[in-house]
Amino acid sequence: MQNNFFKVGKKYIGDGKKVFIIAEIGINHGGSFNRCLQMIKAAAKAGADAVKIQTSDVNESYMKNTDSYKEFKNKNFTDKELLQLKRFTEKLGIIFFSTPGDIKSLMRLIKIKVKAVKISSGLATNFPLIGESIKRKIPTIISTGFSTKKDLYDLKKFIKKFKNNKIAILKCTSQYPANPIDLNLNAIKFIKRIFNLPVGYSDHTVDDTASIVAVAKGAKIIEKHFTLNQNQKGADHKISLEPKEFNIMVKKIRTTEKMLGSKTINLNKEIKKKRNMYLRFLTVKKEIKKGDIFTIENIGFFRHNKKKEGLEPKYFFKIKNKRSKKNIIEGKILNKKHLD
Repeated sequence: MQNNFFKVGKKYIGDGKKVFIIAEIGINHGGSFNRCLQMIKAAAKAGADAVKIQTSDVNESYMKNTDSYKEFKNKNFTDKELLQLKRFTEKLGIIFFSTPGDIKSLMRLIKIKVKAVKISSGLATNFPLIGESIKRKIPTIISTGFSTKKDLYDLKKFIKKFKNNKIAILKCTSQYPANPIDLNLNAIKFIKRIFNLPVGYSDHTVDDTASIVAVAKGAKIIEKHFTLNQNQKGADHKISLEPKEFNIMVKKIRTTEKMLGSKTINLNKEIKKKRNMYLRFLTVKKEIKKGDIFTIENIGFFRHNKKKEGLEPKYFFKIKNKRSKKNIIEGKILNKKHLD
């Protein structure tokens, strides 16, 4: 059976691995290289596994009369700057990658050897772009905030053409900010069933609650917008977390992972040690003579101070109405030999 996880740099994404936490810088840097450096440093300190920006050639991605053209204009970095950002990020021990808005931008990212590519919700039906990323075996994370069921099945059919299992799908609600009632986090499991790939969650709410719930629902990636100041001008700052808030979210996610544990029941060592001290055991309430019948009158269910072992109350029906083959003193815990 194929392992349902893959490696991105020195990190892992998928089943059995820690949640991969992305600080989505996007264009919150405002086109400032130095501010982007500051944000990367702050994100690493806050506990992010990766930082992600957006790389778009506005003349390849948006018509000039659109709001997106105005928003993304002059927010791009040069190849040299992108490489510097990547190297700076990797020195901090985390992953640098980006969302290409177009094939030309994707090629620029490939040139600097990014460790992954993110496909935004608005590009989830852009199969030419997705195909260019996947066929180069680059780990590709695809967000689905605008996708219908049909879109999801079309995407599944398309990506199956490629021999690249380094693909993850993100549940997303493409509202800014997203309303809690519209998140539908139960769909994380639905998406998992469709694709049988690692599934995560890209969040556009104003706090960290949805991200924590998403982890509890099985998300193995959390992407959360990141800013140094929520009061800055720009479309995404109001749905972003500042470094202190982001760090709190990371800690909550790591605690949630510990709480989730494994997919089966395992008692820890401490509980195993205390188990016999806290369970009740079949105990002789008053002295039983040889030939006496075991009944609720002479057998009780007691907790004992010492770590003794014996028959638990569930075995009572195996001895009920049977005769004792020996004398048994009051307070004696019954064991398996009394079942004979």
